[in-house]
Amino acid sequence: MCDNSRVTDGPPPKKVSREDREIDYLMCGQCGTPCYVFETEGETITEALCLVCGNDEVRMFNIGEEAGPDDDER
Repeated sequence: MCDNSRVTDGPPPKKVSREDREIDYLMCGQCGTPCYVFETEGETITEALCLVCGNDEVRMFNIGEEAGPDDDER
């Protein structure tokens, strides 16, 4: 018998490098709100502003999906 379990349906999906992916939003580290007003250079946040609490400290923001284990995962 032929063992077709090793045959794939096509080429593997292309992996998007971290530098090439688009950042949709940042998470404010002060109030936890998603923020859409920001500037980046590659993966580095150069400017950011939370319109809810007024936070503009770049080091207090995280890239949305990388915000950490404290996020709700429901």
